[in-house]
Amino acid sequence: ELNVAVFRSDFTNMQTSQFDGSLSFNVTNAGEARVQGLEVDGRWAITNKLLMRGGASYLDFEYLDFPNGQCAFGQAPNSGPTACDQTGMRREFVPKYQGNVGWDYDIDLPNGWKLANTLDVIFNSGYLTTPSLDKRFEQSSYTKINARIALSGASDLWEVALVGKNLTDEAVITYANGLPVASVLTKGAGSGFYAFYEPARSVAIQGTIKF
Repeated sequence: ELNVAVFRSDFTNMQTSQFDGSLSFNVTNAGEARVQGLEVDGRWAITNKLLMRGGASYLDFEYLDFPNGQCAFGQAPNSGPTACDQTGMRREFVPKYQGNVGWDYDIDLPNGWKLANTLDVIFNSGYLTTPSLDKRFEQSSYTKINARIALSGASDLWEVALVGKNLTDEAVITYANGLPVASVLTKGAGSGFYAFYEPARSVAIQGTIKF
């Protein structure tokens, strides 16, 4: 099974939420933007026990007209008294390339039990993590690996699984920004930043009982 999609969308009066540099977020009119790209996904049953699946995408996002963007923390306004021009830039959380490939392999054991094995590889080319499009908060490219091995009984009433997530221990930022209050406390001598991350590498044992 193979699916392919090519798309292009033009937006006018796009609304985006931006940090105002103090304590709140404001909805801003981003003017015009264009989103276009290519997506491919599919599945391949290599055997009756081995399934390969995956997908990949190319995404091009560009603000065609956004003169009133939020300035990055510490950036001097270049479009009016308080705004910064973000025309021609990409929106936050929009990677140019991303993809995944996975395998599911089932093994039937002689006693009627089953061993289900899953492996997933996830790639992301990176993205900006703040609406101010501050390049200091750019998430670099990464590749994550998740795996699961599960043993279940003949009646499927129980299952014991070994689960590993983010086995490559990638540091993935989900959101980041500056702390304007920090510069006030230091009287301009320093600044602060914060970020939220996805969970680091984890390995767990998972049990399920049906009754």
